[in-house]
Amino acid sequence: MRPLKLSMTAFGPYAGTQVLDFTELGARSLFLIHGPTGSGKTSILDAICFALYGDTSGAERDGKQMRSDYAELSLVTEVFLEFALGREVYRVRRYPEQIRPKRRGAGTTTLQADAALWKRTGLIGDSEEGTVLETGWNRVTQAVEQLLGFRSSQFRQVVMLPQGQFRRLIMADSRERQDILEMLFHTELYRRIEEVLKSAAKELREHIEEVRGKTKWILQEARVENRAQLDERFEAHRKALEIASGAVDGARQAQEKAREALEAGKQTRHKLNEKAEAEAALRELELRTPEIEAGNHELVLARQAAALNDAEHSLRSYREEAARAETYLVSAESELERARIAWEHADRRLRTETEREDEREEARRMVDHLDGLSEKVGVLVEAQGELKRIEQEVAGAALRFDAAQSALAALQAVIGEKAREREECRQQAAMVGLLEREYKEAERVSRKRQDLQGIRREWTDIVKTCQAAEQAFRQSEEAYCAVRNALTTLQEAWNHGQAAILAARLTQGRPCPVCGSREHPAPATSGSSLPSAEELENQQQKVSTLEAARDLARENLSLLATNRSTLESRIQALEDELGEKAQDDPAHLEKAAREAVTRWSQAVQSSKILVTLTTEVNRLQRQEEEGRQQLEAQQQELLALRAALEAARAVVKERESAVPDELRESGALQKAREVARQRLNGLVGALETARAEAEQAAQSRIRAETVAVGARRSLAAARERAAQEEEAFKVRLNTVGFRDMAEYEQARRGPAEIDALVQKIEEFRESLRAARDRCKRANEAVKGLSDPDLEQLTLDLEQAENIWQEAVTRQVNIQSEIRREVDWLQALGELGEILKSQEDRYAVLGELSDVANGKNAYGLTFQRFVLGALLDDVTVAATERLKVMSRGRYHLHRTMERARRNAAGGLELEVFDTYTGVARPVATLSGGESFLASLSLALGLADVVQAYAGGVHIDTIFVDEGFGTLDPETLDFAMRALVDLQHGGRLVGIISHVPELKDRIDARLEVRPTDRGSIAAFRM
Repeated sequence: MRPLKLSMTAFGPYAGTQVLDFTELGARSLFLIHGPTGSGKTSILDAICFALYGDTSGAERDGKQMRSDYAELSLVTEVFLEFALGREVYRVRRYPEQIRPKRRGAGTTTLQADAALWKRTGLIGDSEEGTVLETGWNRVTQAVEQLLGFRSSQFRQVVMLPQGQFRRLIMADSRERQDILEMLFHTELYRRIEEVLKSAAKELREHIEEVRGKTKWILQEARVENRAQLDERFEAHRKALEIASGAVDGARQAQEKAREALEAGKQTRHKLNEKAEAEAALRELELRTPEIEAGNHELVLARQAAALNDAEHSLRSYREEAARAETYLVSAESELERARIAWEHADRRLRTETEREDEREEARRMVDHLDGLSEKVGVLVEAQGELKRIEQEVAGAALRFDAAQSALAALQAVIGEKAREREECRQQAAMVGLLEREYKEAERVSRKRQDLQGIRREWTDIVKTCQAAEQAFRQSEEAYCAVRNALTTLQEAWNHGQAAILAARLTQGRPCPVCGSREHPAPATSGSSLPSAEELENQQQKVSTLEAARDLARENLSLLATNRSTLESRIQALEDELGEKAQDDPAHLEKAAREAVTRWSQAVQSSKILVTLTTEVNRLQRQEEEGRQQLEAQQQELLALRAALEAARAVVKERESAVPDELRESGALQKAREVARQRLNGLVGALETARAEAEQAAQSRIRAETVAVGARRSLAAARERAAQEEEAFKVRLNTVGFRDMAEYEQARRGPAEIDALVQKIEEFRESLRAARDRCKRANEAVKGLSDPDLEQLTLDLEQAENIWQEAVTRQVNIQSEIRREVDWLQALGELGEILKSQEDRYAVLGELSDVANGKNAYGLTFQRFVLGALLDDVTVAATERLKVMSRGRYHLHRTMERARRNAAGGLELEVFDTYTGVARPVATLSGGESFLASLSLALGLADVVQAYAGGVHIDTIFVDEGFGTLDPETLDFAMRALVDLQHGGRLVGIISHVPELKDRIDARLEVRPTDRGSIAAFRM
């Protein structure tokens, strides 16, 4: 970073606007900032730091404290810094929070802090600001940190050595020095490698523990201690399965024999039941014989009646023919009456139309009269058309004139409205910065309040969970203690019982297997029942299970308590940060944030609209002038057309005098002619129509009379044929055997009914025959059979099935155990292979992770190893300058020793004293010596960073005091080292009161105090 121009307004001792153009130095790279004590020399460095990071060079004052006491209240405290970074040029502006007079009314208001960053590469002069890269206090600081590669504290250690703090870089510990070097040399990759190795080793270690846990869980589930026990149990179950399979086969054979005996009994019982059912069915059919005989008689009569169907059909046809003839006669007579009435009506209408000859003649004369007026009306219509055309043109011109007037008035109104909008946008655009700070603060407070509310809810839930977990732990502890006490009781009883068992086997005269005595005066006895080994094992298993449950409950309770404590700390931190707003409604704060964003968005939009509105107002004003000119042209046209209108009206009035009033309008004559012709044509047509209708009615009457005569004759003939056919049917009825028509109607059946009777009789006869055959077969089938005891046979089968089911259950249980054991054995084998593979891999990866993450004698991580190599280069470059400044006495070295056992290592510094031949810590240097070491280290660091491709550009170094601690000879050597920097093009600024520096440095930035603040200027 190399400063180009610095502008300070109402900042520190500078009451007005103080501009410092560093380009005035030209080729000079070393300059002195000179002036009386308190004049404002350090304030120049403060301004540079403030513009970049928002704090001062010494980090002892914030921006709000830097407002000038000499400045007028109307001036805004702000700092502009234009700087170069390699080939790129940037400008940053920043102003702190400050009190400002209100825009309207009396009083003051608070102007919130704000900042902006521009890129100005290639721009000349201050007319263009350049491209905006970032706005907002924190976002600009972050952007500057990314551009320069430094945070504020690191900038003050490497680039700017503030008054009283120039020893910070040389005295920094390994951790602080690591942060600086990491940002300068971009060694984040090596730190990420450390993290990746650590994460991979941790993940692999967790996976190994997980595999071990799965193996332990499988052994616990199988209730064995190791795989050998599981193999033994598996072999025992396999042999038991062979025995169980043999038992299942024997039980299955006994079951089949019992099932066959039961099936034979059921067959015998079925044959006996069949005999009884066949006999009952035969008796039921024999009872229906009279019913079938009656149906046979009904069938005979129905077949006799069916022989007369053709005669009955012929009689019915003749009767229907006579009825149709009678109906036709009634219709013919009705049609004759309608024809006679229609003829009389048509004759009367013909006489009426013949008597209207006078009307027809009058209509002919009216048509001739109207035809004569046609030419006169045509001339009048032409004049009226011309008049109408001119009237339309006048109306159009008037509308255009009115429209032009309205458009001009509307345009003037729009211009006024746009001007007002432009003024409003200008006022709103001026508030963008203030509103942005307000909405960001409101969003931050709202977000923090929502976080606080969420954490409070989470804390409430975890408190309840803690209470439940505590209760669960107490219950598990009580259950564990109870079962453990029961186990102790069983163990004691078992131990006593073993002694009683051994005593029961003693024989008088034979030695005791325990003590060897042949006499047994008081053998042990058991006063209670002896627990079995299985009961003891089960009780031990319960104790282990409940102990594991208790430990799990304790761990869960401890984890929940830790989480609760963490939440309480977070709640306290947020409440402290929010202050009084910690109790505000989150919805109210969120609403306020949204409203603040809306106000800021409106202001930003207004700033964008302002340019558009200005252009729009200028364009509308040009349109206003054009509208005035167009309005004058429209007015001249309207006056000319009104004169032509008066002349056309006079011509129309003259021609109207020759045409009746009712025929003057366009189309009136034509309409009257059409009406007259229609009337004439109507009268003539009515006469012709009446004549035609009279002739047609007379013909219709004659045809109707002829039809009526024929219908009377047809009716007489049809009645005669029907009477003859009825007599012939009676004769055939008596011949067949029916006494009268009623007896015939009673016996008559339809074809479907006859077929049903036939089928019913035939089915009965067939069913009777089949029943007799079935009864015969059933009697033959039961010869020699007796009724079986089905209940006993069923009980025998159930007993055999139960025995088989029990055998199958034993077999299935053993198979299930074997399958589970096979699964366990297979899982244990797979987990064993996985565990071996992962342990072999962890032996390598874990070692790499430990080495890379500093688990070694030096506490040296992989990144600090790389940084140590870079720091070696820095110390070499720094030593070259320190040897000159110290007359060859001091050399800087990196040491592997750590200040504390748990401190990071590899980046500590020491100084080698050639006078004593002993290396010692840099903290043992005197004030002047540490100043030279710090200056040498800063210059060496700048050299090495510049040498590495992609490094940060350290083009400038500022030193605030420290030279006063040097003796004249040492000062001379230090100056030689600084002068040598001019050859490398690096800018070095020095603040000092040492007179020798003023004499030896020709480029000076002189700061001069006045009674109204300080002023500064370059002097060459």
